[in-house]
Amino acid sequence: MDLRRTVEKIFCAGVILAVAFAWAPGEVRASQDKPKTNTLTPPPAKAAQTSGTRGGGARGGTGTTTGAGARGGTGSTTGAGARGATGTTTGAGARGGTGTTTGAGARGGTGSTTGAGARGATGTTTGAGARGGTGTTTSAGARGGGGTTTNGGGPIGGATHYVNRPGDQARTLPGGRTEFHNANGQTVTTNAGGEVHRIEAPRGLAGGNKMVIDRGPGGARLVETGRPGARVVSYGPHRGFVERNVAGRPGYISRTYVVGGRSYAHVYREYRYHGVAYYRYVPAVYYGLGFYGWAVTPWGAPMRYAWSGLATPAPWFGLYAGYFTPYPTYASPDLWLTDYLIAENLRLAYESQQAGNGGQAPPPPSNMQPTSAALSPEMKALIADEVRQQLAAEKAAAAVQPTSSGPQQLAPGSEELPPAMKQRFFVVSSNLDITTAAGQACSLTPGDIIQRKGQTVTADGGVDVEVVSSKPGDCAADSRAAVQLADLQEMHNQFREQLDSGLKVVADNKAKGLPNGPAAGARPVAEGTADPVADAESQLAAQETDAAKLEAQVRLGGGAN
Repeated sequence: MDLRRTVEKIFCAGVILAVAFAWAPGEVRASQDKPKTNTLTPPPAKAAQTSGTRGGGARGGTGTTTGAGARGGTGSTTGAGARGATGTTTGAGARGGTGTTTGAGARGGTGSTTGAGARGATGTTTGAGARGGTGTTTSAGARGGGGTTTNGGGPIGGATHYVNRPGDQARTLPGGRTEFHNANGQTVTTNAGGEVHRIEAPRGLAGGNKMVIDRGPGGARLVETGRPGARVVSYGPHRGFVERNVAGRPGYISRTYVVGGRSYAHVYREYRYHGVAYYRYVPAVYYGLGFYGWAVTPWGAPMRYAWSGLATPAPWFGLYAGYFTPYPTYASPDLWLTDYLIAENLRLAYESQQAGNGGQAPPPPSNMQPTSAALSPEMKALIADEVRQQLAAEKAAAAVQPTSSGPQQLAPGSEELPPAMKQRFFVVSSNLDITTAAGQACSLTPGDIIQRKGQTVTADGGVDVEVVSSKPGDCAADSRAAVQLADLQEMHNQFREQLDSGLKVVADNKAKGLPNGPAAGARPVAEGTADPVADAESQLAAQETDAAKLEAQVRLGGGAN
């Protein structure tokens, strides 16, 4: 009897030791398999942001979790939910496991998440937006593939799931998108989550016959009608531009920009390169050579600058605090100009999202993917190099500025290498949809950074680029794609325009806290001047009204023109 009990005890002890030894190495392996990355991780404020505000947590509700063990083992836990909400989670195991989460969204919305395992697995998230809006995210695992995000909309202008109507002709596009053509001549493109991303309709202003509406990350809306030389492009009821040919000057166009009720015109000159038409920015002012020299000369001591001149940072600053950090001090004007240029683009991204969401502040990014990458000091140094090169180019152009009062005339059939093909790093200046080399559809927004990798232009006008810095929800860092030469040149144009805007700030001594420079010696350039379109603001407002009606028709299933 004693022998039998002794054998039973030895057997039980052996089982316990076997389980312990089997479990411990698995935990170590799972821990070692976690991806190590220096890419941007958004701040943890407001937990469970993906599934909406106040997702499941403590105080009464229940939830069930099945966590993946090391390389395949499973376990089960039942814990308390938050304020009555319930949820179920299947966690991803190391190296590629997937899982699903259902949590309570804000004020009754619900959401489900498929999380990506480490190293390349992908997943899909549907989270509740504020007050019941929904959103869908496809995110890539660490160092794996790209991702596409559509943030949940608020009470005004949120994401809309498209319902296929009788008679629609559907076509599958790369990256999980789908294109629907209906009998009214409208084309609706949905993202991988089935939400409306783009609408094209045979209607519009400015003499065109088509209106195009693009919805970007965070709800930002871009509306365009017309054709080159006769376009209206709006980012909200009071922001955008009206494009027109310049009378009596073939090959020139002007864009009347409207910002905060103020209108001003910029001029562009048309060129062609290998059969591809592009526009090149023509500055309205050149400065004295000494002023350009001062702009790249170090001050005697580093200087501090309070951005926006306010004790409290601008709203956009807080939204992108994890992505962009201004220099604590500035050793020379060109470094301040670098931060000014980046800050202007982030402000544009914020205001575009705000306008697309009915004036509400943009929501924090719901896509917490590890594939975004903050602006590192090394990357900012490369942008500063581009700033210095552009200042040198403007100084050289100012030295040979023609003295005649009339604009230069285009030589028939002449071609010129676009300035964009001489620039390596670009600050994205407007929403741009791309399909990566891996077949993922995603968006770039103002403030993201891309690097031109291609040295030539393809037959269809594309140039190879790589995403090197991006905000949460935008295209993943390290993604490769082809961007149209015309779009790349537009980024170069905006780079120059914003640089000129920053030069004017320091020339007018309005950068409070920075040392005053020498006399700027500004000289107007006749070729770069044009009169603004008088009714530009009313055209933008009318276009936004038309766009809202068109979106409502698509949302409700209508199709009237």
